[in-house]
Amino acid sequence: MKKTAIAVALAAAATAAHAQSSVTLYGRIDNGIQYETGSRTGNQLAAESGNWGCSWFGLEGFEDLGGGTRALFKLEGQLNTMTGSLAGGPGALFNRHAVVGMENDRFGTFKMGNIGAGEIQQDSWGADPQLMQRYAISSLVRGRNWPTAVNGGFEYQTPSWNGLQFKGQYELTNNAKWNESTTSQGRSNGLEATYTFGSGDFRVIYDEIRSPDGKFDNVYANSRSILVGGTYVVGPVKFYLGYQHLSAPDATNASVGVTDASQPAGVSAPTAVNHEWVGAAWQVSAATALTAAVFHANANNGNGNATMFTLGGTYNLSKRTFLYTEAGYVRNSSTSNIPLSGGSYGNNFDSATSTVLNGNPNYGRSQAGIFAGIMTLF
Repeated sequence: MKKTAIAVALAAAATAAHAQSSVTLYGRIDNGIQYETGSRTGNQLAAESGNWGCSWFGLEGFEDLGGGTRALFKLEGQLNTMTGSLAGGPGALFNRHAVVGMENDRFGTFKMGNIGAGEIQQDSWGADPQLMQRYAISSLVRGRNWPTAVNGGFEYQTPSWNGLQFKGQYELTNNAKWNESTTSQGRSNGLEATYTFGSGDFRVIYDEIRSPDGKFDNVYANSRSILVGGTYVVGPVKFYLGYQHLSAPDATNASVGVTDASQPAGVSAPTAVNHEWVGAAWQVSAATALTAAVFHANANNGNGNATMFTLGGTYNLSKRTFLYTEAGYVRNSSTSNIPLSGGSYGNNFDSATSTVLNGNPNYGRSQAGIFAGIMTLF
């Protein structure tokens, strides 16, 4: 009888422990079609995956450790759902997130591992009227707001204190030299402060990403960034305003991968960029939303200026599925060739070999585009 009672108690304890843990499978799929003008090879009609947002799948869970403390984990990988392949290259199964950590209601959350797409600058989507779509906050800074993943990183986020919250990140290079790395990216670190109040929010994000040899040598990749942005809601309309400054004092044509001869006269690798934007999101109805924004970038006070105009919309078919569209137009100065999608720095054509190098428009030329698609979440 006593053994039976013990067995029942153990079974009950196991059931309770199981009830205090949770594992969730989740994901989303985004496929669409786009049409863009102005590239070196002409206008292009293409089927694309992830124009509104990346397609991904993942597992996340927690275990209640008692006293308001929980162990947590998150594994997340990105997909190209037009081809079915993993985005990020072979072997990149969980390239977006692979972390384990602990959270406590009073003391905050600590994570370590591949923070990946959680790099602190990516939180700037909260200050972006277009929520980091294809034509959005990252376009005129050539992808600097969704930088290379944070591998071997650590993150701590405080609880919210009456709407005020802080976050910090640090990435080890796993190299004997403090700043240097054997991978394509050197040491990175960042700090963020957000304040949320009744009608809006305000955020400040500072981060540093170094080259493998520890330098700030590419303003669009290995640089310092300070971003200030906020939102304010009036009725059905949410207004956005933001500013970002990028600095890479070590940048040269060679460090960004171009030669002096390949660049037009008066064009050289910028060492600083000022980036501003303003926009609004209008919730027309429960199912329909419209977004509009203007972005402007000024590189080295004249060496690569561009302005981008965007207009987008979504229509909810259900709680988990929606249709989307966005149109964009970028106007470049004579020393700029930024495409709507950001693109790599440098000339788009090698005259010596008659080779098209990238999808950038010609210097001083504009580009227009539009895309539409469907996203579903599970």
